[in-house]
Amino acid sequence: MSEMMPGKSDAKKSKVRKVEKFFSLVVDDFFSNPKIVVDYLKSLPTTTAPEGEWPGTRTKPIFQIDKDLNTAIMLKILSCYYDLTYQDISWERGRLFFQTIPPFSSDKNDIRNKGWIHQDTASSDEYELAGIIYLNEKIDPDSGTSIFKMVDDNYVTYQRHFAKHLLFKDEKDYDEEYYTKQYNDHESYFVEKTRFQNIYNRLIMFDPNEFHRANNYYVGSENDPRLTLVYFIGGLQAGRYPMSRIKNESNIIFRAWLKLV
Repeated sequence: MSEMMPGKSDAKKSKVRKVEKFFSLVVDDFFSNPKIVVDYLKSLPTTTAPEGEWPGTRTKPIFQIDKDLNTAIMLKILSCYYDLTYQDISWERGRLFFQTIPPFSSDKNDIRNKGWIHQDTASSDEYELAGIIYLNEKIDPDSGTSIFKMVDDNYVTYQRHFAKHLLFKDEKDYDEEYYTKQYNDHESYFVEKTRFQNIYNRLIMFDPNEFHRANNYYVGSENDPRLTLVYFIGGLQAGRYPMSRIKNESNIIFRAWLKLV
């Protein structure tokens, strides 16, 4: 009798993580001197993702390069939700990267120039905030970001991402037919609910449990990369989350109104 016991594991349906902590927002003219920031960031070395986890190149986390700059930007970001004059705040995990993404094709409408819908964290406890600051001065506004709602909770969101990782790793055996099918099948499970246009020095921010994607990597010229600061913040200690304040039905005025209707 064989001492080996056979086994089997079927993929479970995806567990959709809910957006419960932060609402999405946008802030234009985020930096008072964006050119100084961009020129400095451009001087930093960048590398590609070894396994195609993300497109283009990124710097090391900024805190490993310039702690003062990292802290200043993080506090400026968090001031979008909290008044730091009166609110104590701290965070355990903060990652800020400068990212450059060249277009995959000179054709703006090439499917390879479109990002993949995804969430930014595998654990709802890892990060509570994510966002992007757009840094191209001359830009096609269609190269921004959209947020999506998944329409089928049974969909396993990562099952088609192999095609994405092959492309991001710049694999030479890119199969257009295979890639297009995987991309379109994946998109069919989502509906767009918010669209942010790419505008120079614009910050956008959202809960990392939001499904989102880059709408295009073509910024207006086939030679120019899409320039952004991307950031993730977790382990926040700042009292109640903004979303809970909005949805708290114990609000006295709202509760009184409910009694009247």
